[in-house]
Amino acid sequence: MAKPRKRNGRKGKPPPGPRKRRPQLPLEELDWKNYPQLRRFISERGKIRSRRITGLSRRQQSQIARAVKRARQMGLLAYPDQDRKVRNT
Repeated sequence: MAKPRKRNGRKGKPPPGPRKRRPQLPLEELDWKNYPQLRRFISERGKIRSRRITGLSRRQQSQIARAVKRARQMGLLAYPDQDRKVRNT
């Protein structure tokens, strides 16, 4: 009978080291009126960047998403599909 294989979950991954430091944003910067600060978290196409790219915590990312959506509602930021032209065919 064959021996059971050991499962090594870290195969191919670098050894664990110090955790990646996440940027800390003060609460006054997380505001829908702070247009220049919100531009950091939006791609050139107008989409909200992911946590993996921004390096924010889950709570900060949701606050950024909420602020960007409010800024879009108020007309400070464009929606992602707003710059595309509608084809009449």
